[in-house]
Order: sequence, then C-alpha cells, then structure tokens
Amino acid sequence: MQVMAQFTVPVPGAGVEEATDAVTIGEALQAAAQTSAGERPVDLADAAAVQAAETRATGLGGVVPGGVAAAAQQAAETNMRPDLAEEEKVRLRDVLGSAAAVLPANKVATREDAVAVATAAKRNAPAGGGGGGKGVADAVAAAAEMNERRMTRTRQA
Repeated sequence: MQVMAQFTVPVPGAGVEEATDAVTIGEALQAAAQTSAGERPVDLADAAAVQAAETRATGLGGVVPGGVAAAAQQAAETNMRPDLAEEEKVRLRDVLGSAAAVLPANKVATREDAVAVATAAKRNAPAGGGGGGKGVADAVAAAAEMNERRMTRTRQA
C-alpha cells in the first residue's frame, strides 16, 4: 500500500473564532508546560491526559500522527527506559511548549473536556506517584473554569 495524498479535513465545531478571548485546549496545554508540572518527566498518565486533550480539541477519534499526543506517548516510553538518567528524561514542557500551533484543530476548553482529561489521567496514574497527568488535567480545568466565568459575565452584561 502506498500513500498517494494527504488531506486536511476541517473538523465541524472544532474551530475557534478569532474574535474570542476564551482559552482553548491548546493554550491550556501550553500553560501546563509553563507550570511546575512542565519540569517533570512525562509519564504514561501525562501521555493519556494529553491524548484525551488532543482528541477533545480536534474532534478526531485517535492520535494525530506527529501531534502532541504522539510526542507525549513517545516521551513516556523513552522515560521508562531503566538506563536513562533523570536529567536525560523528556519533560512535559518539551512536549507541550507549542501545543496550540501543532494541533490541527483547536476548541475552547469546557467542563466536559476537563472531566475527560482528568479521567484519562487518573485511569493511567501510577500507584507510586509521578506526575499522574495532574498538571495537564489541572490546566484544562483552569481554562474551562475561566471560560465559564467569562460566559457568565457576558450573559449578565
């Protein structure tokens, strides 16, 4: 089998209007990279949380080849190597630093998105600690909360 062409298909409802000041999932991922969570090595729970966020942002059913979820999964697998020194491990900031630009589609973060990301992180969190996807889940939850407050203020005005 040979790939003859690749197409970019718009995802219904996944676009973000330019005039909005609401926080997108991609922006939330970038924000996670700039918190203390960004300093931690990527683990499987982080990768699962990023995958859930990417899926929610794009509306696509799976991992986007070359996307942030694929990079997070690769980083988590690399970081599991027993011969890898702590300082050589891939950090969350390395994976999420330009998430908004890398996502093929993006959308405003909602409470439902935050729940989906937190659920994926929790389901894949290690029993003994680690990042547990919490930084990613917290960033999407904070974005959703900011967006809800904005919408409430807009309706009241």
